[in-house]
Amino acid sequence: MTASSADGADRPLYERASDLHRRGRPEEALPLLRELLEQEPDDVAGRYAFGICLTDTGRHAEAQVQFRRVLDGDPRHYQAAYRLGRLLQADADREGAAQAYRQVLSAVGEFRDTAARLRSCEEALGADAARAPAPAPSGPALTGRSLTPGPPTLRSQSDAHRVADRGRPMISVRLKARHLLTMVAKRLLVCAALTLALPLIGRNLDLSLGAEGGLLLALAVLVAWMYFLASLVVLVVRPRTNGADFYEYGVDVKSGFAHRKVQFIWYYQIVESPSYVRTFGTYFTSTASLGLRYNEAGASSTQYLELSGIGSPDEVREIGRYVESRTFPERHVIRGPWT
Repeated sequence: MTASSADGADRPLYERASDLHRRGRPEEALPLLRELLEQEPDDVAGRYAFGICLTDTGRHAEAQVQFRRVLDGDPRHYQAAYRLGRLLQADADREGAAQAYRQVLSAVGEFRDTAARLRSCEEALGADAARAPAPAPSGPALTGRSLTPGPPTLRSQSDAHRVADRGRPMISVRLKARHLLTMVAKRLLVCAALTLALPLIGRNLDLSLGAEGGLLLALAVLVAWMYFLASLVVLVVRPRTNGADFYEYGVDVKSGFAHRKVQFIWYYQIVESPSYVRTFGTYFTSTASLGLRYNEAGASSTQYLELSGIGSPDEVREIGRYVESRTFPERHVIRGPWT
């Protein structure tokens, strides 16, 4: 046995099977996954991977059995339900496929082309109109406005697949250039005031300090104008470097140019509802900021972060509502309701 094969034998079965599948060798991954399931029959991620490899090798009937067993253990495993629906639809079992697609939509609301495939199956069965997705299998009936189910929690995804993924990108924002106009205007006013006052103050300095005093004042005005010109550079650069990308399970915050910082914050780290922030100057620029307080290192340590001037007041409120809707379910299943 070579050294490389000896190293491979020590690797976990699931990891080795995943590596083989990524390299386009699903038939070699099957024995490893079969051995894994013999050792751990309740391993949801392993059984789901087994079904995928069976599908890729053309053993569709066996793959259906595996996906059904995954759903028996986790009825909200929407990816297994989707793959089962695809196989049943290919076998012309439109009723079974429609049922599988409804199971997908009841879990996540929207996934790939599930809704279109469900409509196709129902039309083929002679349905007059697409039926609405079934409600979640547990929990009290919803009252008030209707709610669109969100994605499965990060906890359930990581338990099932042994990986934490950011999810789909949802919203991308950048610092608005107009948010910086009040800063530029303040510096311009200071420079203009110093320039207009220079002759009067210069005459007084000539009387008391001589020519050196006037030279110092002129130098101060020059520095002020250079500071103002630097703010114009900031006006161009910051909107391109400062911003945030919101995903299904967290937000990627970017700031700085000379000292660049990119930080990803999971929604379960956020400890309170986002803050909607405005100052007097933002009423002239029609911008608002979003404040996030999150756990930096453990549940007892928090840090405040402000995404400045990322949009209009209405846009920032909408982003805040989205983050709020994702924070509680994510934090509740990981931290509990009181942390």
